[in-house]
Amino acid sequence: MSAALDYRELYDLIERLEPEQVEEPHRHALSLVEMPRRSRFRVLKSFEGPSRCRS
Repeated sequence: MSAALDYRELYDLIERLEPEQVEEPHRHALSLVEMPRRSRFRVLKSFEGPSRCRS
């Protein structure tokens, strides 16, 4: 049994990008590997769910 993670889905998504779409995810990936490990996920915005409709 291998302990390696399966990144096929990530690679498939990257392959589907158009050349002009690659710059933004490339910059984001670089920022994740260049920042200290414990603060990596602070760049992700929190999600509070859809706003509630008031009637």
